Amino acid sequence: MARIALMSSWNAICGVSIHAELIGRALLSLGHQLRVFAPLQYEDDDTHRCFQVDEPYVVRNYSFLRYGDRCVDEALLSSLFLDLKPLQEGNFDLLIVEKPSSTPLRRLMEFLPHFEGRTLAVLHECRRPDNPHFYKVEWDAITLFDERYLRIFSGVFPEERLHIVPYPCHPLEQRDRRAERRRLDIPEGAEVVFSFGRLQEPEAVVRALKPLWGERPELRYLCLVGDLDLYERLRRLEADHPSLEVRFDRPPIDVLYGYLAAADVLLLHKLEGVGEIKLSSTAHLCLGSLTPILCSDVSYFYPFQGEVLKYRSLREMRELLSSLLEGGFEELGERAKRFVEERSAERIAERLLEIGLWEGG
Repeated sequence: MARIALMSSWNAICGVSIHAELIGRALLSLGHQLRVFAPLQYEDDDTHRCFQVDEPYVVRNYSFLRYGDRCVDEALLSSLFLDLKPLQEGNFDLLIVEKPSSTPLRRLMEFLPHFEGRTLAVLHECRRPDNPHFYKVEWDAITLFDERYLRIFSGVFPEERLHIVPYPCHPLEQRDRRAERRRLDIPEGAEVVFSFGRLQEPEAVVRALKPLWGERPELRYLCLVGDLDLYERLRRLEADHPSLEVRFDRPPIDVLYGYLAAADVLLLHKLEGVGEIKLSSTAHLCLGSLTPILCSDVSYFYPFQGEVLKYRSLREMRELLSSLLEGGFEELGERAKRFVEERSAERIAERLLEIGLWEGG
């Protein structure tokens, strides 16, 4: 049994938090001791906490700078809050730090020389950070999600300390659709297309779906958002599009899986990023529901080769959606199941523990 400290965003709407929650809960299920050190404050306007009470093993003790990889302001980097006392009081075998450039690295470096365990950095950074402190920490081991990340950081850190460990998936979990629809007040006979979180181009997506509403009177587009500005934008659309339903929520993973069970299709519309690699934490999180995922053919979904259905235009999205609702692409479910089993959170957690405790420099 290992004693693990995990420093990361937690119970929040962001990919760092999703990774940490999947890994952290897997470590607990494997019988290890876990203490999570999470942000007391998110220093940006984009990251929101879930509507969720923290678990007893969570301590909030630092400031999380979402775009800390782009920050060179020494005064700001030095002023980020970190209460070191909870870290100093623990007797940990391993400290895992997720997205280190978003943490108060200068303060953390005061602690690390006195830390008797080993250290593991999980790099979510999708570009070489401008943050000067990022390059000053000598981690025992470093993990990256795929070869794109490895190309960025080769030569930055010692090669023997770099390890590719894929982003984890939520375990397979299929719930009773009828029961979840009753619980969530969704009509039993509806065809439900579901989107949630930070929606991109929602007006364009609604326009693209509009022709289907005439052909399929039971079709509903359910959008779950936790940002007030986005909620108000969608509510204005709702008045002219009765098949659109907007709800305000920031659900924890357990609640989200109820919505996924109730949906016929999960629609993830993303625009291509510029100058940075991308990875969809949402797809990895949701694939375990086996609800078909329809998504843009962009770099966010690079790891998927047949487990999700990709489109290159909103017109193609509409055509593929019709086919999905009519029972097409039956092989998606089996491919998704294999992908989730290969990259289960428990498997990935065990690999991180193996690297963190035994491998690296």
